[in-house]
Amino acid sequence: MNKKFLSAILFGALMIGSVGTFTSCKDYDDDIENLQKQIDENAKAIEQINTLISNGSVITNVAKGTDGITITLSNGNSYEIKNGTNGTNAAAWTIGSDGYWYKDNVKQDYKAVGKDGADGSDGSEGAAGADGCYYVPNAETGFFDIYNGDGTLKEHTTIAWKGTGITAVDNGTDVILYNVKMADGTMGQVTISKNNNLRSLVFIPQVYVDGVQGFTYDSYAYKALTLGNKDSKTEKATLAATATTINPVVEVEYHVNPSNANVEELKDKLSFIVKKDVDYITSRAAASKDFNATPEFVSFKDGILKVKVDITGIAATGNKISVLALNVEKENGENITSDYATVFKKDLNDLAIADPAAEAAKKGIANKDEHYRTLIGTADANAYNKNIVWSEGSTEAASKLICDTVVVYNSSLDLNGCVEAHELACLGGDEINVADLKKLGLNFEFDVVKNYKVGNPVTDQADFITLADGVLTPKVYETEGPAAIGRTPIVRVRLMHGNNIVKVAYIKVYIAGKVVPTNQYELTIENFKYDCVMTPAERLSTVKDMNVQVYNEIGMSKDEFHTTYPYFFDYGASLTPADLGSCVETTDAETQATHVIKWTIAKDVLWANADKALTHRVRYYAGAGQTGAYVELLLTTKVDDIKKSYNVEKADFISNYWNDTKTYTKFNVAVPTSTSDTDPNNCTFTNDLNSPFTTWPKNSTEGTPGVLKLDKAVTGIQYFFCADDIKTITKIGDINVTFTTSADGLTLYAKVGTAAAETVATIDNSGTTNPNTVTYNKNSKIAKELLNTGAMYTYIGATGRVCDDATKVVTITFDGKDHFQANFIRPVNIAEKAADNFIDAVDFGEKGSFIRLEDLIAPYDWRNREFSDYTNYWDFYGPFKITADVDNAECDLNGVRQGVPVTVELKADYTNLTMGTGADAKTSKYGFITYKNNGTKVSAFNIYVKVTVDYGWGTIKTGFITVPVASTITNN
Repeated sequence: MNKKFLSAILFGALMIGSVGTFTSCKDYDDDIENLQKQIDENAKAIEQINTLISNGSVITNVAKGTDGITITLSNGNSYEIKNGTNGTNAAAWTIGSDGYWYKDNVKQDYKAVGKDGADGSDGSEGAAGADGCYYVPNAETGFFDIYNGDGTLKEHTTIAWKGTGITAVDNGTDVILYNVKMADGTMGQVTISKNNNLRSLVFIPQVYVDGVQGFTYDSYAYKALTLGNKDSKTEKATLAATATTINPVVEVEYHVNPSNANVEELKDKLSFIVKKDVDYITSRAAASKDFNATPEFVSFKDGILKVKVDITGIAATGNKISVLALNVEKENGENITSDYATVFKKDLNDLAIADPAAEAAKKGIANKDEHYRTLIGTADANAYNKNIVWSEGSTEAASKLICDTVVVYNSSLDLNGCVEAHELACLGGDEINVADLKKLGLNFEFDVVKNYKVGNPVTDQADFITLADGVLTPKVYETEGPAAIGRTPIVRVRLMHGNNIVKVAYIKVYIAGKVVPTNQYELTIENFKYDCVMTPAERLSTVKDMNVQVYNEIGMSKDEFHTTYPYFFDYGASLTPADLGSCVETTDAETQATHVIKWTIAKDVLWANADKALTHRVRYYAGAGQTGAYVELLLTTKVDDIKKSYNVEKADFISNYWNDTKTYTKFNVAVPTSTSDTDPNNCTFTNDLNSPFTTWPKNSTEGTPGVLKLDKAVTGIQYFFCADDIKTITKIGDINVTFTTSADGLTLYAKVGTAAAETVATIDNSGTTNPNTVTYNKNSKIAKELLNTGAMYTYIGATGRVCDDATKVVTITFDGKDHFQANFIRPVNIAEKAADNFIDAVDFGEKGSFIRLEDLIAPYDWRNREFSDYTNYWDFYGPFKITADVDNAECDLNGVRQGVPVTVELKADYTNLTMGTGADAKTSKYGFITYKNNGTKVSAFNIYVKVTVDYGWGTIKTGFITVPVASTITNN
């Protein structure tokens, strides 16, 4: 504790005795030190007790000790909470096995429990009076209150239980210590839990619904399907009249107090208190009659209880709200209940049975996406038919074109890997949302569609496969054989909820003689380069690309391929919407090789898709006019030299411009132009905002030299003061301040107190040599006041312009943040110790009787260069004015810090600029501080003086500067 603070509390008690005698400073310090020691020891003891209890120990005894209260734990350790030099005024209240209060192990006449019977070692309940009343300590009054057996207050008493010293109350659950000396010198109360019994539960919100904490559960409603005209061309699924709702089990978490509570108190003892229809101020609908929730213990780790919640019915969504609280019934019958949380139902979108494979080409069909969009009216290109596809095709080619997947005749196909459920609301996005069937309690079932008779001769395709547990195996009369090749059986897929059909789809399988190649191939070409002078961008596939990625993959030579598929078609351009850019078949300029593809994309299209993969489709057809068989090439690439967002990593923070942990950069004033520069106009505060980071090097041909190094096309960097983040800065040093910015973020304003806001700093992004600079304002009083706290800082953000185009802006972050911290370093600092000293008892005018004000403050600049070595700094950082507060100086005579006694003459002389004679003569530009002691001989000590220094960049108000005083020259 701070001794000055304690002195305010104890001055009267420690300095003046009962008979009015003066108590020495030494005694005063000893008492403060003893009191501080006691506070520290008490705090340490309480901390150790809590730690041991958290680790499983329990408190076994609380008793009055020699110095206060002694607490004993089950591990045998005892700890004292001290009351002073003795424990006379301490008291320990405990509840005996008979249910009565005991004070310092002495039974009292009043009972502590309101139960009938005799509380003995067999666990029977404690005794109480005929009226069942019991006594409870009132912490506010210090007296007992009497409560009725039903727990209601009966009356207050004048029976005191709280003493003047430390008083301990062991109520069976907690030990509460009263009159404990706290760290701030006040008397306080400390509660220590006796063991790790469960005390409370606090719900951990997953979401807030209109300001109410709660959790969500996914709910899926469907109308069960009934299949009619099964195993025929007209097979149809009919919806039920009413919907069935599925509420998956969810998990929620609670904070448990204490964090090491006995897990056995949580298992198998959980229930919910459900209030399904509480009035609510917004418009919502009432819960269903069967709404309820059941908890199930999952885990308890690190103080967090995880509980499964099984919800039945539908939660309220109208002018009612459904809430529930978790309840734990303990062994003793006590109930611990959490806070209430709302239950918010989140409806899942409708589901579609789909193929997990993203590429339609893997299905072995030509027009799957358009085909199924027509059939099921959705944009999910991977969804299977909702209606049975009953084709009369008799040839292998015709059958193959309407098939969804392929299986080789002498192998098997696990259909479980061919299906998943997609949420339809996610269609058209970048990612498909796959439903969690286990969570919903759904599963897939498979069976073969019978009576699908095609071929020559006409044969039921179901005869060529077996299906068990979702695994399809081709067969011919119960054995495998080539005769199954070319057959196209249909499998019915049902998404089931118990015995209900939720969704149905159909997969047509082609039985192949060998692995059938796809009719779409990916052709990856060189990345586009974003160039500020390009209009538009072009890329060619190479001869190598075509040979390796197309001809080799298909298994044809170049001539064979182009003889078979001679007609090139830009398929992507014919789509709605069209694929990115356009393609033509052309000749490679270097090799004169034909059949390379030139892909052209406009600059604005590249910018719009900068963070995405770029694709475009072309086709080679066997017949003219896009007829006959074809091969589709999916061209893929990406864009170099441009992104939509950039993060400047810490590795690109130039270490010399940052503090050790690279949490803030340091901006400083300009250095003198020469060793003789005395012009304060050269002492400017303009800094290059790019300098703290890796920049494009000098003479760079890829980017602008000296500018933040991002991609080549990011040519215009714009820095700004981060308005939202700057609002959070409300104090600089000990100055309360309000920061604002201009609308464009280029000017930083500060307001202190009632004074008008002033411009503190400005950013200029229009320079040529240094295009991005920040300038600190030397003409603002507030700016200089904040600067001289030594703690001035701000937040600066940046954006980039692609090709310096204001319509193409990229975001820039710094180590993941939208800004970096810039500290404006105070130009001049004042030493904490004078560069000269006084000597006691020398003649006035001799060395030691005066010190130049320059030596008193011993200034040094932000580079730690001392003005004594660089005398031009007095003018460069000036003009200076030095004012010493000698009237409020202090000293440590006799080892005690105090005001300067009247025997010591300490003066500041600002008019005489020369002092001393001969070798002791000194001149000063600012004046002297003089010393004279008319008292007795003294040993060496120190004088402490505060100084105000006005200079070119404002005013520095120092703390106490230490001025050594050498002992009296004749002292021996």
